[in-house]
Amino acid sequence: MANENKKRRTFGLNPRLIVCIVSAVLTLKLFVADAPAEPPPEFEQILKIDVHSHIFEEIPELIDMMRRDNVRMINVCNRGRDGHLEEMHRIARDLYKKYPDLFPFTSCFDLTQIEQPNYSSNVITWLDGTFKDGAVMVKLWKEVGMALRRSDGKFVLPDDPVFDPIYDSLAKRGKPLMAHLADPIDAWRPLDPKSVHYGYFSANPEWYFYDKPEYPSHTQIIAARDHILQKHPDLIAIGAHLGSLEHDLDEVAKRLDRYPNFNVDCAARTRDLTFKARDEVRNFFIKYQDRILYGVDTTWKPFLQGPRTEAQRAAFVRRLEERYRTDYRFYSAGGPVQYDGEKVEGLSLPKSILDKFYNGNARRLILLGQKSLD
Repeated sequence: MANENKKRRTFGLNPRLIVCIVSAVLTLKLFVADAPAEPPPEFEQILKIDVHSHIFEEIPELIDMMRRDNVRMINVCNRGRDGHLEEMHRIARDLYKKYPDLFPFTSCFDLTQIEQPNYSSNVITWLDGTFKDGAVMVKLWKEVGMALRRSDGKFVLPDDPVFDPIYDSLAKRGKPLMAHLADPIDAWRPLDPKSVHYGYFSANPEWYFYDKPEYPSHTQIIAARDHILQKHPDLIAIGAHLGSLEHDLDEVAKRLDRYPNFNVDCAARTRDLTFKARDEVRNFFIKYQDRILYGVDTTWKPFLQGPRTEAQRAAFVRRLEERYRTDYRFYSAGGPVQYDGEKVEGLSLPKSILDKFYNGNARRLILLGQKSLD
């Protein structure tokens, strides 16, 4: 009787055959889930909002490229200690006024007067003025935590109480904080020629802290950033450069799970992603599709770099366009793609996720209420 019941349950089929069939079906489901439902849009068809770049000159070739390739840019003012605060904001404001659909801008604030009376209220007044000029969010750069000190020599970390009224003000006004706090963890490790960031830290020793225990550690700065999110849960925060946790997507995921208003951009970190397992990165994008924004972190600052030539401008635009196209191939295409001379596996993200990553999340988090960028 037991054997008869067993045969009924298996419809007379060999149990091993059933296991094979079930396994084949599951494999097919995984394959179908991994494959895009439809071919990705052509590069020019999808609106690309670069949420993190620094352009401080009107370049006709750049304007033409952005129109042609369907690119918009949130122009980020950064550095609060180099003496160019007013000039930088004037250029960003003028570009926005002339091209409001192309260059919404991000303001920043003075860090040189941090010990002066009424510092926080003065910053809030300054930022309110930039919002009236069209600024859509505020940038806090890595100099906080890695370079800024008080007169007694102590480093100012980003969760210092002096900033709390500023963060509260941003939360009340619905203005996001773009926070580039800390740097890749390689800045605190021995230089490794195989690292994506070897060239940067070799050329910028002022931001390299290996064997410099007097400086705050990567862990300390990230903890201070997390403390901001704990103290100000209503503050919309965008962790620039994958929140300076590009070495470990699990650590990024922990913050996204823990802090509902925390988001990240991929500016200058797409190359890091190409070094990781393709499925790990793809699953991360699928799970956190509403929390990741696109950016490249390109910089063009003649007011700092000195006068530029027409040839330099044209070369800059060509390089930037190729960066946009190369990034798009990695995020949209399936199979092997070329990225900076290396063969990597494309993520083949579905169109719905590409739309969120490239423009939808930026519209919702940063540009809500602004003039349409279509």
